[in-house]
Amino acid sequence: MTIRSAALAPAAMPTRGLAAIIPMAFVGAALGCAYACTLAPGVTWANDGADSGDLIAATATLGVAHPTGYPTYLLLARLFQLIPLGDLALRSTIFSAVAAVLAALCVYLLVRRLLAEQAWQEVAAAVAALAIGLAPGFWSQAVIAEVYSLNALFIALMLLFIVHAIQQPAPAPPWVARSQAAIVGLALGNHVTAAAAAIAWFVVSAICSRREERARLLARRALWVGLGLLVYLYLPLRAGAHPPVNWGDPHDWSGFWWQVSGQPYRDLAFGLPTNLIYGRVAAWAALLVQQFGWLGLGLGCLGLLYGAADARRFVWLSAGIAALAAVFAIAYNTNDSYAYLIPTYLIFAVWIGLGLDLALRAIARLHPLAAPAATAGLAILLIWRAVSIAPQVDASHDRRAIVYATSVLASAPQNAIVVSDSDLDTFPLWHYHYALGQRPDLAVIVDPLLDFDWYRRNLRVVYPNLHIPQAASSSWLDAIAAANRRRPICHTSAAADRALECE
Repeated sequence: MTIRSAALAPAAMPTRGLAAIIPMAFVGAALGCAYACTLAPGVTWANDGADSGDLIAATATLGVAHPTGYPTYLLLARLFQLIPLGDLALRSTIFSAVAAVLAALCVYLLVRRLLAEQAWQEVAAAVAALAIGLAPGFWSQAVIAEVYSLNALFIALMLLFIVHAIQQPAPAPPWVARSQAAIVGLALGNHVTAAAAAIAWFVVSAICSRREERARLLARRALWVGLGLLVYLYLPLRAGAHPPVNWGDPHDWSGFWWQVSGQPYRDLAFGLPTNLIYGRVAAWAALLVQQFGWLGLGLGCLGLLYGAADARRFVWLSAGIAALAAVFAIAYNTNDSYAYLIPTYLIFAVWIGLGLDLALRAIARLHPLAAPAATAGLAILLIWRAVSIAPQVDASHDRRAIVYATSVLASAPQNAIVVSDSDLDTFPLWHYHYALGQRPDLAVIVDPLLDFDWYRRNLRVVYPNLHIPQAASSSWLDAIAAANRRRPICHTSAAADRALECE
Protein backbone atom coordinates (compact mmCIF):
# COMPACT_ATOMS: atom_id res chain seq x y z
CA MET A 1 0.00 0.00 0.00
CA THR A 2 1.38 3.41 -0.93
CA ILE A 3 1.27 6.69 0.93
CA ARG A 4 -1.71 7.59 -1.22
CA SER A 5 -4.05 6.02 1.28
CA ALA A 6 -7.30 7.42 2.50
CA ALA A 7 -5.41 9.36 5.15
CA LEU A 8 -3.48 11.16 2.45
CA ALA A 9 -5.99 11.35 -0.35
CA PRO A 10 -5.20 13.98 -2.97
CA ALA A 11 -6.40 17.32 -1.74
CA ALA A 12 -8.43 19.55 -3.97
CA MET A 13 -6.30 22.23 -5.55
CA PRO A 14 -6.83 25.63 -3.95
CA THR A 15 -8.98 28.00 -5.92
CA ARG A 16 -6.94 30.42 -7.94
CA GLY A 17 -7.42 34.08 -8.68
CA LEU A 18 -7.30 37.22 -6.63
CA ALA A 19 -8.35 35.39 -3.46
CA ALA A 20 -5.02 33.56 -3.57
CA ILE A 21 -2.79 36.26 -5.04
CA ILE A 22 -3.75 39.23 -2.85
CA PRO A 23 -2.81 37.64 0.53
CA MET A 24 0.50 36.39 -0.91
CA ALA A 25 1.27 39.83 -2.31
CA PHE A 26 0.45 41.40 1.05
CA VAL A 27 2.73 38.99 2.92
CA GLY A 28 5.56 39.53 0.45
CA ALA A 29 5.20 43.31 0.57
CA ALA A 30 5.01 43.40 4.37
CA LEU A 31 8.13 41.29 4.81
CA GLY A 32 9.93 43.15 2.04
CA CYS A 33 9.29 46.46 3.80
CA ALA A 34 10.40 45.04 7.17
CA TYR A 35 13.64 43.72 5.70
CA ALA A 36 14.31 46.87 3.67
CA CYS A 37 14.08 48.99 6.83
CA THR A 38 16.54 46.77 8.73
CA LEU A 39 18.93 45.74 5.95
CA ALA A 40 22.67 45.95 6.64
CA PRO A 41 24.19 48.83 4.62
CA GLY A 42 27.25 46.79 3.68
CA VAL A 43 29.66 44.31 5.20
CA THR A 44 28.56 43.86 8.80
CA TRP A 45 29.19 42.29 12.18
CA ALA A 46 25.52 42.50 13.17
CA ASN A 47 23.51 39.34 13.88
CA ASP A 48 26.67 37.21 14.04
CA GLY A 49 27.30 38.19 10.43
CA ALA A 50 31.10 38.18 10.50
CA ASP A 51 31.16 35.70 7.60
CA SER A 52 29.43 38.23 5.36
CA GLY A 53 32.75 39.75 4.26
CA ASP A 54 34.10 36.35 3.25
CA LEU A 55 30.98 35.46 1.27
CA ILE A 56 30.77 38.85 -0.43
CA ALA A 57 34.46 38.84 -1.38
CA ALA A 58 34.37 35.23 -2.59
CA THR A 59 31.30 36.03 -4.70
CA ALA A 60 32.78 39.20 -6.18
CA THR A 61 36.13 37.59 -7.05
CA LEU A 62 34.56 34.31 -8.19
CA GLY A 63 36.52 32.70 -5.41
CA VAL A 64 35.99 29.85 -2.96
CA ALA A 65 34.33 30.66 0.37
CA HIS A 66 35.09 28.93 3.66
CA PRO A 67 34.08 25.25 3.92
CA THR A 68 31.88 23.78 2.64
CA GLY A 69 32.34 26.21 -0.22
CA TYR A 70 28.65 27.07 -0.81
CA PRO A 71 28.92 27.07 -4.63
CA THR A 72 25.16 27.46 -5.16
CA TYR A 73 25.10 30.51 -2.95
CA LEU A 74 28.14 32.05 -4.64
CA LEU A 75 26.72 31.67 -8.14
CA LEU A 76 23.25 32.98 -7.27
CA ALA A 77 24.68 35.84 -5.20
CA ARG A 78 26.89 36.72 -8.16
CA LEU A 79 23.75 37.35 -10.23
CA PHE A 80 22.55 39.81 -7.58
CA GLN A 81 25.94 41.51 -7.49
CA LEU A 82 25.44 42.38 -11.17
CA ILE A 83 22.38 44.49 -10.30
CA PRO A 84 23.31 48.18 -10.56
CA LEU A 85 22.03 49.10 -7.09
CA GLY A 86 24.27 50.24 -4.26
CA ASP A 87 27.59 48.49 -3.70
CA LEU A 88 28.49 44.80 -3.83
CA ALA A 89 27.78 44.23 -0.15
CA LEU A 90 24.31 45.75 -0.33
CA ARG A 91 23.44 43.68 -3.38
CA SER A 92 24.50 40.49 -1.59
CA THR A 93 22.40 41.47 1.40
CA ILE A 94 19.40 42.10 -0.85
CA PHE A 95 19.85 38.54 -2.11
CA SER A 96 19.37 37.25 1.45
CA ALA A 97 16.24 39.36 1.88
CA VAL A 98 14.73 38.15 -1.40
CA ALA A 99 15.46 34.51 -0.50
CA ALA A 100 13.85 35.04 2.92
CA VAL A 101 10.68 36.54 1.42
CA LEU A 102 10.43 33.65 -1.04
CA ALA A 103 10.91 31.12 1.77
CA ALA A 104 8.08 32.73 3.74
CA LEU A 105 5.85 32.64 0.65
CA CYS A 106 6.63 28.93 0.28
CA VAL A 107 5.37 28.48 3.86
CA TYR A 108 2.20 30.28 2.76
CA LEU A 109 1.78 27.84 -0.14
CA LEU A 110 2.51 24.85 2.09
CA VAL A 111 -0.17 25.74 4.62
CA ARG A 112 -2.65 26.60 1.90
CA ARG A 113 -2.07 23.31 0.14
CA LEU A 114 -2.28 21.25 3.32
CA LEU A 115 -5.55 22.89 4.30
CA ALA A 116 -7.08 22.43 0.85
CA GLU A 117 -10.42 24.27 0.77
CA GLN A 118 -10.82 25.05 4.48
CA ALA A 119 -12.65 28.32 5.12
CA TRP A 120 -9.76 29.95 6.97
CA GLN A 121 -6.89 28.66 4.84
CA GLU A 122 -5.88 32.10 3.52
CA VAL A 123 -5.71 33.62 7.00
CA ALA A 124 -3.86 30.60 8.40
CA ALA A 125 -1.40 30.59 5.51
CA ALA A 126 -0.72 34.34 5.78
CA VAL A 127 -0.19 34.18 9.54
CA ALA A 128 2.17 31.21 9.17
CA ALA A 129 4.22 33.06 6.55
CA LEU A 130 4.38 36.21 8.66
CA ALA A 131 5.21 34.16 11.75
CA ILE A 132 8.37 32.77 10.16
CA GLY A 133 9.22 35.97 8.33
CA LEU A 134 9.07 38.01 11.55
CA ALA A 135 10.73 35.40 13.78
CA PRO A 136 13.90 37.00 15.20
CA GLY A 137 16.22 34.16 14.19
CA PHE A 138 14.91 34.10 10.63
CA TRP A 139 14.71 37.90 10.30
CA SER A 140 18.25 38.39 11.64
CA GLN A 141 19.70 36.33 8.77
CA ALA A 142 17.47 37.93 6.13
CA VAL A 143 19.16 41.32 6.53
CA ILE A 144 22.82 40.25 6.25
CA ALA A 145 24.82 38.47 3.56
CA GLU A 146 24.61 34.85 4.72
CA VAL A 147 23.66 31.41 3.39
CA TYR A 148 20.84 30.65 5.82
CA SER A 149 17.97 32.44 4.07
CA LEU A 150 18.76 30.61 0.84
CA ASN A 151 18.95 27.34 2.79
CA ALA A 152 15.51 28.04 4.25
CA LEU A 153 14.15 28.68 0.75
CA PHE A 154 15.51 25.38 -0.54
CA ILE A 155 14.10 23.44 2.42
CA ALA A 156 10.69 25.09 1.98
CA LEU A 157 10.76 24.15 -1.72
CA MET A 158 11.59 20.54 -0.89
CA LEU A 159 8.69 20.42 1.57
CA LEU A 160 6.44 21.65 -1.25
CA PHE A 161 7.83 18.89 -3.48
CA ILE A 162 6.98 16.33 -0.80
CA VAL A 163 3.40 17.60 -0.47
CA HIS A 164 3.08 17.60 -4.25
CA ALA A 165 4.24 13.98 -4.43
CA ILE A 166 1.80 12.93 -1.72
CA GLN A 167 -1.26 14.76 -3.04
CA GLN A 168 -0.78 14.46 -6.79
CA PRO A 169 -3.06 11.74 -8.19
CA ALA A 170 -0.83 11.20 -11.23
CA PRO A 171 2.93 11.30 -11.77
CA ALA A 172 4.33 14.78 -12.31
CA PRO A 173 5.27 15.75 -15.87
CA PRO A 174 8.88 14.78 -16.65
CA TRP A 175 10.12 18.38 -16.72
CA VAL A 176 8.60 19.02 -13.29
CA ALA A 177 10.20 15.92 -11.79
CA ARG A 178 13.58 16.78 -13.34
CA SER A 179 13.40 20.37 -12.17
CA GLN A 180 12.59 19.28 -8.63
CA ALA A 181 15.49 16.82 -8.59
CA ALA A 182 17.93 19.42 -9.95
CA ILE A 183 16.78 21.91 -7.30
CA VAL A 184 17.44 19.29 -4.61
CA GLY A 185 20.98 18.93 -5.94
CA LEU A 186 21.45 22.70 -5.91
CA ALA A 187 20.13 22.81 -2.35
CA LEU A 188 22.87 20.42 -1.27
CA GLY A 189 25.33 22.73 -3.03
CA ASN A 190 24.27 25.54 -0.72
CA HIS A 191 24.26 23.92 2.71
CA VAL A 192 24.67 20.33 3.85
CA THR A 193 21.90 20.69 6.47
CA ALA A 194 19.42 20.46 3.58
CA ALA A 195 20.25 16.75 3.41
CA ALA A 196 17.46 15.67 5.79
CA ALA A 197 14.76 17.29 3.64
CA ALA A 198 16.43 15.95 0.48
CA ILE A 199 16.40 12.38 1.80
CA ALA A 200 12.77 12.74 2.90
CA TRP A 201 11.80 13.95 -0.58
CA PHE A 202 13.62 11.04 -2.22
CA VAL A 203 11.98 8.46 0.06
CA VAL A 204 8.49 9.92 -0.41
CA SER A 205 9.04 10.03 -4.17
CA ALA A 206 9.87 6.33 -4.07
CA ILE A 207 6.86 5.36 -1.97
CA CYS A 208 4.44 7.45 -4.02
CA SER A 209 5.57 6.02 -7.36
CA ARG A 210 4.10 2.95 -9.02
CA ARG A 211 5.99 -0.15 -7.96
CA GLU A 212 6.70 -1.29 -11.51
CA GLU A 213 8.14 2.13 -12.42
CA ARG A 214 9.90 2.82 -9.14
CA ALA A 215 13.44 1.74 -10.03
CA ARG A 216 13.50 3.68 -13.30
CA LEU A 217 11.95 6.79 -11.75
CA LEU A 218 14.38 6.84 -8.84
CA ALA A 219 17.34 6.34 -11.17
CA ARG A 220 16.22 9.34 -13.22
CA ARG A 221 15.75 11.48 -10.15
CA ALA A 222 19.12 10.45 -8.78
CA LEU A 223 20.63 11.43 -12.13
CA TRP A 224 19.05 14.89 -12.02
CA VAL A 225 20.04 15.38 -8.39
CA GLY A 226 23.56 14.52 -9.52
CA LEU A 227 23.31 17.12 -12.27
CA GLY A 228 22.35 19.69 -9.65
CA LEU A 229 25.32 18.61 -7.55
CA LEU A 230 27.61 19.41 -10.46
CA VAL A 231 27.52 22.93 -9.06
CA TYR A 232 30.40 21.72 -6.88
CA LEU A 233 32.57 21.67 -9.99
CA TYR A 234 32.70 25.44 -9.54
CA LEU A 235 35.13 24.92 -6.66
CA PRO A 236 38.00 23.17 -8.51
CA LEU A 237 37.41 25.16 -11.69
CA ARG A 238 37.74 28.50 -9.90
CA ALA A 239 40.44 27.33 -7.48
CA GLY A 240 42.70 26.62 -10.44
CA ALA A 241 42.59 30.33 -11.30
CA HIS A 242 43.89 31.19 -7.79
CA PRO A 243 41.36 33.88 -6.83
CA PRO A 244 42.35 35.87 -3.73
CA VAL A 245 39.68 34.13 -1.63
CA ASN A 246 40.47 30.47 -2.20
CA TRP A 247 39.83 28.37 0.90
CA GLY A 248 41.48 24.96 0.66
CA ASP A 249 42.63 25.57 -2.94
CA PRO A 250 40.33 22.70 -4.04
CA HIS A 251 41.83 22.29 -7.52
CA ASP A 252 42.83 18.71 -6.63
CA TRP A 253 41.06 15.93 -4.78
CA SER A 254 42.70 16.46 -1.39
CA GLY A 255 41.84 20.17 -1.36
CA PHE A 256 38.35 19.50 -2.71
CA TRP A 257 37.61 16.94 0.01
CA TRP A 258 39.05 19.22 2.70
CA GLN A 259 36.65 21.88 1.50
CA VAL A 260 33.36 20.03 0.88
CA SER A 261 33.69 17.79 3.95
CA GLY A 262 34.10 20.82 6.19
CA GLN A 263 37.27 19.35 7.65
CA PRO A 264 38.14 22.38 9.85
CA TYR A 265 34.74 22.12 11.52
CA ARG A 266 34.40 18.35 11.92
CA ASP A 267 35.15 18.42 15.63
CA LEU A 268 32.37 20.99 16.12
CA ALA A 269 29.61 18.83 14.61
CA PHE A 270 28.13 16.80 17.48
CA GLY A 271 31.06 18.07 19.53
CA LEU A 272 29.14 19.73 22.35
CA PRO A 273 30.37 18.37 25.70
CA THR A 274 27.75 16.17 27.33
CA ASN A 275 27.63 18.32 30.45
CA LEU A 276 26.42 21.25 28.32
CA ILE A 277 23.64 19.41 26.49
CA TYR A 278 20.93 20.10 29.08
CA GLY A 279 21.70 23.82 29.05
CA ARG A 280 21.68 23.91 25.25
CA VAL A 281 18.30 22.11 25.11
CA ALA A 282 16.86 24.59 27.61
CA ALA A 283 18.25 27.45 25.53
CA TRP A 284 16.68 25.94 22.39
CA ALA A 285 13.29 25.79 24.10
CA ALA A 286 13.64 29.42 25.16
CA LEU A 287 14.58 30.38 21.61
CA LEU A 288 11.48 28.67 20.24
CA VAL A 289 9.28 30.74 22.53
CA GLN A 290 11.23 33.84 21.55
CA GLN A 291 10.55 33.19 17.87
CA PHE A 292 6.78 32.84 18.07
CA GLY A 293 5.63 33.78 21.57
CA TRP A 294 3.52 31.60 23.82
CA LEU A 295 0.48 31.92 21.55
CA GLY A 296 2.50 30.79 18.55
CA LEU A 297 3.97 27.93 20.58
CA GLY A 298 0.48 26.75 21.52
CA LEU A 299 -0.85 27.02 17.97
CA GLY A 300 2.18 25.17 16.62
CA CYS A 301 1.74 22.30 19.06
CA LEU A 302 -1.97 22.17 18.19
CA GLY A 303 -1.14 22.02 14.50
CA LEU A 304 1.47 19.30 15.03
CA LEU A 305 -0.87 17.10 17.05
CA TYR A 306 -4.19 17.69 15.29
CA GLY A 307 -3.83 19.91 12.21
CA ALA A 308 -4.36 18.93 8.55
CA ALA A 309 -6.38 15.78 9.14
CA ASP A 310 -5.88 14.65 5.53
CA ALA A 311 -2.10 14.95 5.68
CA ARG A 312 -1.04 13.66 9.08
CA ARG A 313 1.83 11.61 7.71
CA PHE A 314 3.33 14.68 6.08
CA VAL A 315 3.02 16.56 9.37
CA TRP A 316 4.89 13.85 11.25
CA LEU A 317 7.45 13.58 8.45
CA SER A 318 8.08 17.32 8.78
CA ALA A 319 8.45 16.78 12.53
CA GLY A 320 11.22 14.29 11.84
CA ILE A 321 13.03 16.79 9.59
CA ALA A 322 12.62 19.52 12.23
CA ALA A 323 13.93 17.21 14.95
CA LEU A 324 17.03 16.31 12.95
CA ALA A 325 17.78 19.99 12.32
CA ALA A 326 17.30 20.72 16.02
CA VAL A 327 19.59 17.87 17.11
CA PHE A 328 22.33 19.07 14.76
CA ALA A 329 21.99 22.66 16.01
CA ILE A 330 21.99 21.65 19.66
CA ALA A 331 25.03 19.38 19.30
CA TYR A 332 27.05 21.81 17.16
CA ASN A 333 29.69 23.24 19.47
CA THR A 334 29.63 26.96 18.59
CA ASN A 335 27.84 29.92 20.11
CA ASP A 336 26.12 30.85 16.85
CA SER A 337 24.71 27.40 16.06
CA TYR A 338 21.23 28.85 16.59
CA ALA A 339 21.24 29.67 12.85
CA TYR A 340 20.97 25.93 12.19
CA LEU A 341 17.57 26.02 13.92
CA ILE A 342 16.02 28.06 11.11
CA PRO A 343 14.68 24.95 9.27
CA THR A 344 13.02 23.89 12.55
CA TYR A 345 11.46 27.35 12.90
CA LEU A 346 10.22 27.21 9.32
CA ILE A 347 8.49 23.87 9.85
CA PHE A 348 7.06 25.04 13.17
CA ALA A 349 5.54 28.03 11.35
CA VAL A 350 3.72 25.57 9.07
CA TRP A 351 2.28 23.90 12.16
CA ILE A 352 1.20 27.32 13.46
CA GLY A 353 -0.84 27.76 10.29
CA LEU A 354 -2.44 24.35 10.74
CA GLY A 355 -3.20 25.02 14.41
CA LEU A 356 -4.65 28.45 13.64
CA ASP A 357 -7.04 26.91 11.13
CA LEU A 358 -8.35 24.57 13.82
CA ALA A 359 -8.65 27.41 16.32
CA LEU A 360 -10.49 29.74 13.92
CA ARG A 361 -12.93 27.02 12.92
CA ALA A 362 -13.66 26.36 16.59
CA ILE A 363 -14.06 30.07 17.34
CA ALA A 364 -16.36 30.55 14.34
CA ARG A 365 -18.86 28.19 15.92
CA LEU A 366 -19.25 30.52 18.91
CA HIS A 367 -20.44 33.57 16.98
CA PRO A 368 -20.39 34.70 13.31
CA LEU A 369 -18.11 37.63 14.19
CA ALA A 370 -15.83 35.76 16.59
CA ALA A 371 -13.39 34.45 13.97
CA PRO A 372 -13.07 37.80 12.12
CA ALA A 373 -12.47 39.51 15.46
CA ALA A 374 -9.79 36.95 16.34
CA THR A 375 -8.18 37.52 12.93
CA ALA A 376 -8.11 41.27 13.54
CA GLY A 377 -6.54 40.64 16.94
CA LEU A 378 -3.87 38.47 15.34
CA ALA A 379 -3.10 41.21 12.83
CA ILE A 380 -2.58 43.69 15.66
CA LEU A 381 -0.41 41.17 17.52
CA LEU A 382 1.78 40.60 14.45
CA ILE A 383 2.24 44.34 13.98
CA TRP A 384 3.19 44.71 17.64
CA ARG A 385 5.67 41.82 17.37
CA ALA A 386 7.23 43.31 14.25
CA VAL A 387 7.72 46.65 15.97
CA SER A 388 9.17 45.03 19.11
CA ILE A 389 11.45 42.60 17.25
CA ALA A 390 12.85 45.07 14.70
CA PRO A 391 15.33 46.71 17.12
CA GLN A 392 16.73 43.29 18.04
CA VAL A 393 17.64 42.40 14.46
CA ASP A 394 18.10 45.83 12.88
CA ALA A 395 21.42 45.88 11.03
CA SER A 396 20.78 49.12 9.14
CA HIS A 397 22.86 51.24 11.51
CA ASP A 398 25.70 48.78 12.04
CA ARG A 399 28.75 50.39 10.45
CA ARG A 400 31.35 48.91 12.79
CA ALA A 401 32.89 46.58 10.20
CA ILE A 402 32.80 49.34 7.58
CA VAL A 403 34.50 51.87 9.86
CA TYR A 404 37.07 49.30 11.00
CA ALA A 405 38.06 48.15 7.50
CA THR A 406 38.17 51.60 5.93
CA SER A 407 40.21 52.99 8.81
CA VAL A 408 42.72 50.14 8.57
CA LEU A 409 43.19 50.60 4.85
CA ALA A 410 43.37 54.39 5.16
CA SER A 411 46.00 54.35 7.93
CA ALA A 412 48.22 51.51 6.71
CA PRO A 413 51.68 52.65 5.50
CA GLN A 414 52.60 52.24 1.86
CA ASN A 415 53.41 48.62 0.90
CA ALA A 416 52.63 47.39 4.41
CA ILE A 417 51.95 43.78 5.30
CA VAL A 418 48.65 43.86 7.19
CA VAL A 419 48.26 40.87 9.51
CA SER A 420 44.86 39.80 10.84
CA ASP A 421 44.15 36.89 13.15
CA SER A 422 40.37 36.27 13.29
CA ASP A 423 37.26 36.16 11.10
CA LEU A 424 36.02 39.39 12.64
CA ASP A 425 38.95 41.50 11.47
CA THR A 426 39.85 39.51 8.34
CA PHE A 427 36.64 39.34 6.33
CA PRO A 428 35.81 43.07 6.17
CA LEU A 429 39.35 43.68 4.93
CA TRP A 430 38.91 41.02 2.24
CA HIS A 431 35.77 42.78 1.07
CA TYR A 432 37.43 46.15 0.63
CA HIS A 433 40.87 44.92 -0.44
CA TYR A 434 39.93 42.03 -2.74
CA ALA A 435 36.34 42.68 -3.85
CA LEU A 436 36.60 46.47 -4.17
CA GLY A 437 40.30 46.56 -5.03
CA GLN A 438 41.27 49.15 -2.44
CA ARG A 439 44.92 49.63 -1.44
CA PRO A 440 46.48 47.19 -3.94
CA ASP A 441 49.92 48.11 -2.57
CA LEU A 442 49.13 46.26 0.68
CA ALA A 443 49.40 42.55 1.40
CA VAL A 444 46.67 41.26 3.73
CA ILE A 445 47.76 38.09 5.53
CA VAL A 446 45.73 35.94 7.94
CA ASP A 447 48.14 34.63 10.55
CA PRO A 448 46.29 31.40 11.56
CA LEU A 449 45.94 30.39 7.89
CA LEU A 450 49.70 30.53 7.30
CA ASP A 451 49.97 27.01 8.74
CA PHE A 452 48.16 25.68 5.65
CA ASP A 453 50.18 24.91 2.51
CA TRP A 454 47.26 25.85 0.28
CA TYR A 455 47.07 29.32 1.80
CA ARG A 456 50.77 30.05 1.33
CA ARG A 457 50.63 28.75 -2.26
CA ASN A 458 47.74 31.05 -3.03
CA LEU A 459 49.42 34.05 -1.41
CA ARG A 460 52.38 33.62 -3.74
CA VAL A 461 50.05 34.01 -6.72
CA VAL A 462 47.94 36.81 -5.27
CA TYR A 463 50.98 38.82 -4.09
CA PRO A 464 53.83 38.05 -6.53
CA ASN A 465 55.97 40.81 -4.96
CA LEU A 466 55.65 39.32 -1.49
CA HIS A 467 58.43 36.86 -0.68
CA ILE A 468 57.11 33.81 1.17
CA PRO A 469 59.83 31.32 2.20
CA GLN A 470 59.48 27.64 1.44
CA ALA A 471 60.19 26.78 5.09
CA ALA A 472 60.07 28.52 8.46
CA SER A 473 62.35 27.86 11.41
CA SER A 474 59.97 29.49 13.89
CA SER A 475 56.59 30.95 12.97
CA TRP A 476 55.56 31.58 9.39
CA LEU A 477 54.80 35.20 10.20
CA ASP A 478 58.32 35.76 11.53
CA ALA A 479 59.76 34.09 8.45
CA ILE A 480 57.71 36.33 6.13
CA ALA A 481 58.68 39.42 8.10
CA ALA A 482 62.36 38.47 7.85
CA ALA A 483 62.06 37.86 4.11
CA ASN A 484 60.37 41.24 3.52
CA ARG A 485 62.37 43.55 5.81
CA ARG A 486 61.65 46.67 3.78
CA ARG A 487 57.89 46.31 4.22
CA PRO A 488 56.19 47.52 7.43
CA ILE A 489 54.36 44.87 9.45
CA CYS A 490 50.99 45.99 10.84
CA HIS A 491 48.61 44.04 13.07
CA THR A 492 44.86 44.55 13.11
CA SER A 493 42.48 44.35 16.04
CA ALA A 494 38.73 44.59 15.60
CA ALA A 495 38.23 44.93 19.36
CA ALA A 496 40.87 47.59 20.09
CA ASP A 497 40.44 51.35 20.01
CA ARG A 498 43.20 51.51 17.43
CA ALA A 499 42.37 49.19 14.57
CA LEU A 500 45.95 49.03 13.31
CA GLU A 501 49.30 48.83 15.10
CA CYS A 502 52.48 48.92 13.00
CA GLU A 503 55.97 47.85 13.99
